[in-house]
Amino acid sequence: MTARLSSTARSALFALLLAGGDAIAQETPPTPHLPAVLRDARYCEIVPIHLTREGLKASVYNTLGFDDCPADKWDALTRRELFAQFETLAVVMNGPRHFLMDGIIATGDTRTGEVITVGGIVMAKRAEISLSLHQAMGPAYTEQTIERDTTYRFDAGKPVFQLTAPDGAVYVMQAYAQIVDPSLSYADLPGLGARLKPPAGWSYATRTPDKDLLLVATGTAIVIQDELKNTYQKMAAN
Repeated sequence: MTARLSSTARSALFALLLAGGDAIAQETPPTPHLPAVLRDARYCEIVPIHLTREGLKASVYNTLGFDDCPADKWDALTRRELFAQFETLAVVMNGPRHFLMDGIIATGDTRTGEVITVGGIVMAKRAEISLSLHQAMGPAYTEQTIERDTTYRFDAGKPVFQLTAPDGAVYVMQAYAQIVDPSLSYADLPGLGARLKPPAGWSYATRTPDKDLLLVATGTAIVIQDELKNTYQKMAAN
């Protein structure tokens, strides 16, 4: 004989199934969608640093595709909260920042990174960085190697801001920061060279490419930051 559930039991079971369905839906991470206009789009990053058998390892989580890193939520984050969430003693709050490219194509782990929520801010893991102690504590204009697979597109006819090293290597600004100078804006970038004090032999310039400029990282990218924490990616040698 098949047991029959009472109407009360059926209602309770139905409610439980609904609750379970909601719980499963909540565990499904949101899908990022790039903003319609990427150039000058605001974002933030959280960078927890762990000591592993291979040395220092940093993971980069950012808000791209989820929201513009709301100032109230970002300002409310505490280091105690971040240390607890990432179970580490070193976490860098890297933002607010603004992108300068016009398009991003990401593949591999860069495209499908882990999605997390920090203080109500949704972020995805975008890169891994293996750091030496010198890199972790190094001054501005120190190269770092980042593990990611990306192509950054800068549209023809739009300004590109770059640093040139004494050996001729060119580093294109991929994002400007409002960390050291919260008032820094896109309009300030053409004249930024007057503020920067790079090592001897370095120079800052603005140029307008006549065709799309592509910065390609296949596995790794080499980046530097200036003293205002604006970030530049090294162009491949021709």
